[in-house]
Amino acid sequence: FMTYVVLARKWRPDSWDKLIAQDHVTSTLKNAIQHQRLAHAYLFTGPRGVGKTSAARILAKALNCETGLTVNPCNKCSNCREIAEGRSVDVFEIDGASNRGIDEVRNLRENIRYTPAKSQYRIYIIDEVHMLTTEAFNALLKTLEEPPDHVLFIFATTEPHKVPATIVSRCQRFDFRRVSTETIMTQLQTICKEEGIQIEENALYLIARKAEGSIRDSQSILDQMIAYSSEIIRAEDVIQALGLIDDELFFKVTDVIADKQVDACFHLVEEVFSAGYDLEEFLNGLGEHLRNLLVVRVTGDASLVNKTAGIKDRYLLTSKCFEEEDILRLIQINTETLNRLKYAENTRLILEMAMVRMTKMDKTVTIEELMSTLSGLPRKQEGGQQTEIPPPPKPDSPKKPPSHGHPGKSGPSGPDDSGPKNPLAASDASGPAAQQSVSEVSESAGSSQSEKGSSAVIGLDTIKLHWDDIIECVKKKKITVGSFLQEGCPVRVTGDLLEVGFGYANGFHVDAILRGKCFVSQAIKEVLDVNLRITCIKGNFIKSEQSRPLTREEKKEHLKSMGEQHGIIGKLMDEFDVEIVD
Repeated sequence: FMTYVVLARKWRPDSWDKLIAQDHVTSTLKNAIQHQRLAHAYLFTGPRGVGKTSAARILAKALNCETGLTVNPCNKCSNCREIAEGRSVDVFEIDGASNRGIDEVRNLRENIRYTPAKSQYRIYIIDEVHMLTTEAFNALLKTLEEPPDHVLFIFATTEPHKVPATIVSRCQRFDFRRVSTETIMTQLQTICKEEGIQIEENALYLIARKAEGSIRDSQSILDQMIAYSSEIIRAEDVIQALGLIDDELFFKVTDVIADKQVDACFHLVEEVFSAGYDLEEFLNGLGEHLRNLLVVRVTGDASLVNKTAGIKDRYLLTSKCFEEEDILRLIQINTETLNRLKYAENTRLILEMAMVRMTKMDKTVTIEELMSTLSGLPRKQEGGQQTEIPPPPKPDSPKKPPSHGHPGKSGPSGPDDSGPKNPLAASDASGPAAQQSVSEVSESAGSSQSEKGSSAVIGLDTIKLHWDDIIECVKKKKITVGSFLQEGCPVRVTGDLLEVGFGYANGFHVDAILRGKCFVSQAIKEVLDVNLRITCIKGNFIKSEQSRPLTREEKKEHLKSMGEQHGIIGKLMDEFDVEIVD
């Protein structure tokens, strides 16, 4: 009977053209052979399973092929076959881990004096050369610097930093690259087609991702899955056999975090434990998931995410539920948990604590948002009574003439509205001065309500026209978010950002909407077929066309007044060197 040959051996490259994803190595070596500019020592470095030893054998065949020195060895002569099978009398493959002592190197030095038995070169291939002892490296130095003309050394290692610099400097170094997931998938598809194996595309992707850039590992995993599956290799089979964690679980985690469902955290941890997942692998996978979210959130593009098309679409949708700063904080919590897990006895408790921390994590607040919030708070006087913060002084504004009507009223024609209205003036008795931020938000309270961003993806008027439809669509997805959204109104569209305005008393509404803003973005996409991000601003929005933004001097005076009235704002101004921006 015929002995089964595993795929990693059967599909081992036997020519330069079959060496995958290492063109920078193969082209240099082929040119060196063609022009007979061969070094006496080569150092092949790189991750496991990317072709270092295979390249060494191909180079040995090219030098010792019976057809003579050639770029393309015949793979048919006795020399080529013996080298491929590891039994050539002139090509020695030495394991550096088991032959690492000075005695082995001394024997090697004695043997290199002899000429080749039937070939042009005596070639020494030392795998994992970094395992040699310091004494062995020292014994090799002189021989490596001035070897006989018929001797050539090829060293291979996965840890080049452990090879002494004195050895590296005597070699030509080639760094083999990790193979991309797409390239591994293409190679596995070729193997499956030639071997008559049926396999799903998602299963190929999972195998390629598990291989982590190693062609040999991917072939070994494929061999395992062929034995595991009966007819067709499915993605579910790969997940089950290899103990992989489905991407769907990681999306569940971020959905729970976005919706602030603290109780669901414990159910997720139970799911992880009951499935028997390795916690370290789970956290590593979650870290990769959060990294993908961050990439998509920052770039607005999923092309840098190494996933299938369907998963990329999920990332595009989920990324809209988080701010960049929030994702960074989630990654930090995940990394801290991964480190704590190594020394923890109750690993379940550690994971549950991390999940609750992520879910209860407050939204990141910028300095501008903090100052805007604090500026709307009442300040305490010495008697304990609270007073509203007055509007900023306007040094250049002309004084109003005294009124001649009834006490407490304006003139006969009513209130004076001949001049521009101050958007910071309180418009009702229930709220403080109408203000959104010191520098910019107040400008959106007036004329910019009807303003469209110069690069807006859709007009503000269109959004207002369909606002009720959007709210109803949101209610179908998350009724609480839709109900709270009714309290706001579209204010401005800038690029792909929609600002929704709320009154100062609607702080709870704003927080709830920001936590579920992905539902609003989804609703806008369904109703208007555009992608918009959502943010919420607070203030008293004056709809009069006569309202105007504050001047730079007015903003500066108001900022100074806020610093004097609120100690924390003053400290922030001093600490961060706050300045007015237009």
